[in-house]
Amino acid sequence: MNEIVTIVGASYFDPISKLLEELEKHYKGHEGEIQAGTFVNGYAASICLLSVVCLESYTMRARYINGATGDELNKLPVTKYLKKIYDDYPYFDETNEIFVVRDLLAHNHLLKVSYDSNEAGDMKKKDLLRISSGDKKFSANVCIDTEKTIILGLNTSPILIGYNDALIILKTVWKNLLFLENKDRNKCYVSHLHVKHKGKHIRFGEILGMSETCT
Repeated sequence: MNEIVTIVGASYFDPISKLLEELEKHYKGHEGEIQAGTFVNGYAASICLLSVVCLESYTMRARYINGATGDELNKLPVTKYLKKIYDDYPYFDETNEIFVVRDLLAHNHLLKVSYDSNEAGDMKKKDLLRISSGDKKFSANVCIDTEKTIILGLNTSPILIGYNDALIILKTVWKNLLFLENKDRNKCYVSHLHVKHKGKHIRFGEILGMSETCT
């Protein structure tokens, strides 16, 4: 009898590559104060979600290989699990922040934004009310004054998630995956994987060098 374990893992890389191509086509080098724009927001949010889910997938593979059971298999958050099995895990805090964004997108946190607009249609934020704001992870990782995450500076309004957020989250996930690979390639081996990007077959990691975070 043959068996297979249902880890998606590397299957996310090609879709992420294609989404990144589309994001770059629509990104104009800047985003609004209130919203990133329909196309930029949609592609960026999709990259953020798939990237974080990819990390969850590889972490589940590590759990399975380690023989995790019960809460350790099903409930322990990714960062806490990785810190538990690797004392030198260095990305605990910043990775918690990408899960904040995953949550606010997946559950579509609600904000009510008041704004003024000029003749050109530019919107200037006047006031913001959070109708739903997530769990303790959100309050622990978000600066109330800037409405951004403390370390990575990620936006926390669903419609403001844009190009920079997508690149930062993707790079953070990649650092996590390379950390896992360096620990045990049986649990995570990604550095050799290729995707088709802009008509070329390249290693997935090279994409991150081709798309620099803009400021």
